[in-house]
Amino acid sequence: MKIIKLILIAAVLFATGTLLFRLLPLHYQHEISDWYARLGTPTYSESPDYFSERDQDAVISENKARGHKLKCYGNLGPAERINAKNDYLCSANISTAYDNIPARLVTFFFSNKKLTNVRIEFAAGSFELLEDYLSRKLADYQRLDQLPGAKFGTDSFGKKLVVWRVKDGLIVAAAEDTPGQNPIILWNSYR
Repeated sequence: MKIIKLILIAAVLFATGTLLFRLLPLHYQHEISDWYARLGTPTYSESPDYFSERDQDAVISENKARGHKLKCYGNLGPAERINAKNDYLCSANISTAYDNIPARLVTFFFSNKKLTNVRIEFAAGSFELLEDYLSRKLADYQRLDQLPGAKFGTDSFGKKLVVWRVKDGLIVAAAEDTPGQNPIILWNSYR
């Protein structure tokens, strides 16, 4: 009898939760779904200065072996590309990256079966942790934005960009936080 009551209570709670979820504004529904998708995902740990133009199949198999659930597709529209040559992408939900910095998503962009860009999106409010990590991890690399006359523009929120030249490309990030927005780092190959 107790088990039946527990099952009924669980069913009522589930139905109520589902109904309330559907009554939420769409952006809150997306945030909750996004949070749920990241539960139990592995930390993303490949160092940003180690990215290189590797074969598409190798990148996919390496990340699957690390436990990442990749969603991959081609036939990209203009808004889905980092550069005009991107023809395929794979993304995975992540809960943290590097020094346990709260994160959301890693996306790999490919051109002609070669990795050309990696975009890592961190959780809102994690800018200072990310800034600290990048300043330590990339301390030995040249900051191109500090060169005389360097102009790398701004991010979509008008914040200046910081740019490091690493072994096989460039790492780009915002120079300052935009409250309420998700910090992003982007690796671009020299291609």
